[in-house]
Amino acid sequence: FALLWTRLGNRAPTTPRKFAYGVIGMGAAFLLFLPMAPTTGRVVPALLVAGIMVVFAVSELLLSPIGLSVTTKLAPEAFRAQMMALFFFSVGLGTAMSGVLAQRYDPAHEFAYFGTLGAVAILVGVVVLLMSPRISRLMEGV
Repeated sequence: FALLWTRLGNRAPTTPRKFAYGVIGMGAAFLLFLPMAPTTGRVVPALLVAGIMVVFAVSELLLSPIGLSVTTKLAPEAFRAQMMALFFFSVGLGTAMSGVLAQRYDPAHEFAYFGTLGAVAILVGVVVLLMSPRISRLMEGV
C-alpha cells in the first residue's frame, strides 16, 4: 500500500478517505458472509472464506498503519505517547465490543447478524467519507 500511495503522489486519497474506504471494506466483508448464511451445517467453500479474509486484510491495511501514522503526526510532541496509548485503547475497546457482539450471534439469525454488522460499518464509512473534506481541512499542514 505504501508503494501504491507513493506512486499515486498527489492523486492518492486523503487520510480520512483511506479510513472511510477501510471501514466500508470491513462492512462489505461482513456482507460477503450473507450468501453463506443459509448453508448452516453444510460445507462452505474454503476459497470463498479466503476471499472474504482478503477483503478484511486489505481493509485492515487501510486502517491500522494509517491510524498509527496519523496518531503520531496529529499529536502534540509532548503528548505523543498518551495519544498512542489512546489509539491502542480504542483498538482494545473495539476488540472488547466485538466480543460483546459475538455473544449476540445465533445461527438461526445469521443473515440479520452479518447484515446488520455490515450495514452499520458501511454507514459509518459513508459518514466518514462525507465528512472527509472537513476533516482534511482540519488536518491541514500535517
